[in-house]
Amino acid sequence: MRLTLSSAAAPDASFDDLLAACTRRGFAAVELEAGHAHGVSPSVGLEAASAAAERAARAGIGIAALRLDDVASVTDPRTPRLAAALGAPVVVRIDGDVASTVRAAAPLFAEAGATLLLACSGDVDEIGRLRGWIEAAPTGALGLAWDVTPGDSQIRVPAAVLEAAAGHIRHIRLHGGGPETMGQEGLGVGRLMSALALSGYTGTLALAPSDPRFRYAWGAWLGRRGGWGCGSKTGSDTVVIESRVEER
Repeated sequence: MRLTLSSAAAPDASFDDLLAACTRRGFAAVELEAGHAHGVSPSVGLEAASAAAERAARAGIGIAALRLDDVASVTDPRTPRLAAALGAPVVVRIDGDVASTVRAAAPLFAEAGATLLLACSGDVDEIGRLRGWIEAAPTGALGLAWDVTPGDSQIRVPAAVLEAAAGHIRHIRLHGGGPETMGQEGLGVGRLMSALALSGYTGTLALAPSDPRFRYAWGAWLGRRGGWGCGSKTGSDTVVIESRVEER
């Protein structure tokens, strides 16, 4: 399992600043959300995407995923080509017509050698419906991304979610952790971590703020005491997440 920093923790940080924050805090990869200051989105060219992937590789940091809000963009051939250049899957939540979107997007991602991950809340029925589309698509073209909110009912039974997904979950975003860890005891995080370990999960676990009001705390935790960049004062602590396994 690769522990990952979401750009949602620092939406106004540049790409290089996110890489530096990952290094300071011991994250193995970064999750990029389109529209943030890192500048990676379907509108950038393949050359810029390849350059970003190379910079990340030189820093020893992987790109875990590119998260999009614009569902229509996944049916644009430029999006899977961008994902292939980044070496990372695209994550999107489709709240509307899943069938038409998946039918149009799956062959594009398969042709580009890229993967589209369908975001879900962990609802078992929803996962069952999405699995049908994933298993009907070309191998490797589609998968699942699980967005986890501590305290939600799904995190109380993570083993059931993982079983329903049948190995299709490739990326998890956990809303919390980092500077919020101490406030999340008893909300199921420990049970989730235990279930992931027992299942042998090998995907990514991205940490993001549970609410925008915590971004200042995240900025300080990531080393943003005097602003991003070489003049910033940073800490040396590399502990990323603390979670106790809860008693059942």
